[in-house]
Amino acid sequence: MDTLAKLFGSAARVRVMRLFLMNSEEIYEIADVAQRARTSIDVARKEVRLLRDIALVKEREAVKLVPKSSRAKVSAETELKKKKFTGYGLDPSFPFLASLRGLVTEIAMGKEDIAARFKGCGHFKLIIVAGIFIDEPTSRVDVLIVGDKLKRAAIERELKKLEAEVGKELSYALMESAEFEYRFGVYDKFVRDIVDYPHLVVLNKLNLF
Repeated sequence: MDTLAKLFGSAARVRVMRLFLMNSEEIYEIADVAQRARTSIDVARKEVRLLRDIALVKEREAVKLVPKSSRAKVSAETELKKKKFTGYGLDPSFPFLASLRGLVTEIAMGKEDIAARFKGCGHFKLIIVAGIFIDEPTSRVDVLIVGDKLKRAAIERELKKLEAEVGKELSYALMESAEFEYRFGVYDKFVRDIVDYPHLVVLNKLNLF
């Protein structure tokens, strides 16, 4: 990430670029960009304006569902209505799109960096990454974390930070050691689909494989 930040000017710019490059069909308002890229509204507006000026993104109209009543709290029963809005989306005609996507979607972090992110969040026995981290879109999860005394809220906060950096929502699974060992032993399909298909082992203190 540091290398890309130096190359493109800032870590925020890298996160905003990744957001659009990894979600090429999505239309985002500035507030959405700021939230997803974990930056301020002002910074998000500045970076989107720059990307628009170089024709990487463009203004696009879209429709979203919002509560009919401005005071309503969104739930499964909330009545919704369609609302048009103008946001920003990736411009597929950008001439260097393939090269740029290949560059900024390369995960510039090693095993030690990923493991260090979760320090103090539990006693970890196994951390596996797949999916977006190894360019395998069919993987069952992007991150599998196995351990004891897992601090789930803290782990999920770190995963949210990681999402902002990679530009895409991550699918993940958290398991206690006993549950994982049992499911591994009975050839549970979900677990086997992770360990038997392409993945990267970040940490392994289990003697199962």
